[in-house]
Amino acid sequence: MVLHRKTNTVLGFLAGLMSAVFGTKPAKPSIEDLKRTEFATSTQRLGIRFTDRIRDVFRFKWLKKM
Repeated sequence: MVLHRKTNTVLGFLAGLMSAVFGTKPAKPSIEDLKRTEFATSTQRLGIRFTDRIRDVFRFKWLKKM
């Protein structure tokens, strides 16, 4: 019983070691992938026009987040 447990531990360790050495790493996203996920922010498309008054109201909140 003890020998069986030790064998499984050694085999598990070796399998983990092999997967760490030969495992594939996730591919980095390309520039095209990033462009597809990026949303263009256009308020005119939503039918909203920002006047100077609206900008003045929200400017503090925008600057605060940055």
